[in-house]
Amino acid sequence: MKRNNPEDVTNVTESENNIPIHFTLYLDESGDHLLYSEEEYLTNSDLETHCTLTGVIIPNDQKHILKEQLAELKKYFWNIDSVILHSVEIRHKQGAFAIFHYKPELYDEFKVKIIEVFKQASPTIICSSLNKRTWIAMYPRKYYFKDDPYEQAFVFLLERYARFLNEQGSKNVVGKISVEKRNPKKDKALLQTYKRVIENGTQYKTKDYFRKLSDKLDFDEKNYNIPGLQLSDYCSYPFYINHRFPARTNELYQILRSHIFFHKKWPT
Repeated sequence: MKRNNPEDVTNVTESENNIPIHFTLYLDESGDHLLYSEEEYLTNSDLETHCTLTGVIIPNDQKHILKEQLAELKKYFWNIDSVILHSVEIRHKQGAFAIFHYKPELYDEFKVKIIEVFKQASPTIICSSLNKRTWIAMYPRKYYFKDDPYEQAFVFLLERYARFLNEQGSKNVVGKISVEKRNPKKDKALLQTYKRVIENGTQYKTKDYFRKLSDKLDFDEKNYNIPGLQLSDYCSYPFYINHRFPARTNELYQILRSHIFFHKKWPT
């Protein structure tokens, strides 16, 4: 049985009746959540050191623009809009993206067109990137108790998202979050972390700071073909590279950084 795409609903925007303004943050990650000891890092330089979460924030009344633009892009290259953009497959030119291997000029055209999609949708990007090696060096208990760096980075991201929502100027704002499903155990743990934050706050922020976050965390399948999740998937890797290898040439990050949310008191 075909499952309905949760995005296929009519979005509601602010009106004279003070209907809430809804935003959705679409979350994706690069790197991994595995922890290693310092000895392991010293003997194996290939071990992953970072866990990077990137969130793309889109107002609900702008989702239709992204959906239309992304469908148009897919039809241009594949004649159908059911192709799901996946950063790893795109970079390695696998699956549906093998056409970029045989026709490099198409890949160049694709990169130009997807940036146009970003410009049209005008999303806001926030990022939380945790250096796991530094983290456990500073807090050895994290390694001893096998704390999850993904969940820690998620808490940092929630603080940034809450600040974005609090700066919107309207008291009636709701911020939802859409996360791609991983496995039941990981999703359950992430949900518990989310509930703990909105019910109790964090080490640095009280629960009132998170009052505009939805009480629900949505876990969505990749095959739902949700535009926002594909956008966050595409931009997560360049943000990860920027943190792990800041000296490396990173043209996509340089383009996307104009969409980063900066608090008015933060330098840009």
